[in-house]
Amino acid sequence: MQIKDLLKTHKEFVVMLIIVIAFFAIVFIRQDAKVSINITDNQIIEKKVADYQPILDSIEAKSFYVYDILNDKSLFSKDEHLKLPLASITKLMSGLVVLDVMPDTAIITINNDDIEMEGDSGLVIGEKWKLKDLLDFSLISSSNDGMHAIASLLDNYEIMNGENTVKMMNEKAKKLGLDDTVFINETGLDVNDNMSGAYSSAYDISLLLKDILKNNPGLISSTNQQTENFVSESNVKHTATNTNESINDIPNMISSKTGFTNLAGGNLAIMFDAGVMHPIIIVILGSTVDGRFTDIVKLAKISLEKLSE
Repeated sequence: MQIKDLLKTHKEFVVMLIIVIAFFAIVFIRQDAKVSINITDNQIIEKKVADYQPILDSIEAKSFYVYDILNDKSLFSKDEHLKLPLASITKLMSGLVVLDVMPDTAIITINNDDIEMEGDSGLVIGEKWKLKDLLDFSLISSSNDGMHAIASLLDNYEIMNGENTVKMMNEKAKKLGLDDTVFINETGLDVNDNMSGAYSSAYDISLLLKDILKNNPGLISSTNQQTENFVSESNVKHTATNTNESINDIPNMISSKTGFTNLAGGNLAIMFDAGVMHPIIIVILGSTVDGRFTDIVKLAKISLEKLSE
């Protein structure tokens, strides 16, 4: 091979070597830039979480879960699978199984056993109610009398074949995949000083509300009202006042259900619209009688902020 050819080959080798080195240099620089960008993104995310943390730390509830139905994701949570006494949030499931079996036009007569339940919601012995009206009244005002009357009618319904309301509630919970949930009675009232009438988790109640919204929204259609007037079939007038004191503090409320017993403390489950057809569920368990309302407003506020990011 002549010297001229050797020089030409050498130059080609050098050029190829430079191209290879340049290629790997570019790859390295891009990778380094990618790592830098990722680090920056993570720092931003951590900062946003840190911004919410003081509010989250101030929540009194033992457990909470904020669920974005549209995007099928959790926005905020704390011990969402912790099984806690459910109190009157139980009535959501009671009403659901009743409507699975009975027409909402069925007539219910209030009897002495109903009136003897804890609390006085103004029902009268012998008074007749249409099922849908009594359900709305009982859910808004959290009437134990009314829900007991509804469950008693279902227990004696001719097609039950040995079934009863509480058994159906537990079967429904299993069907919906509510693995943290068990019902002992239809109201959620404490059975005694050591046993609640129902146990569930914030996560499970969010699933229950999601199912109700999808398959039986009429059950909760009146629970976003501060007050509602009713006239029973016996022409007795009643006014139901919502037990959720924060009902007007959160815009676009879809539904609301409170719960309180000595064992449960303060519970509250709501659903509100964060935009057009963008329902958000917030469930709070194990707060205080007043703390549940401030807790829910705080979580609703930061949920809206998070969604606007």
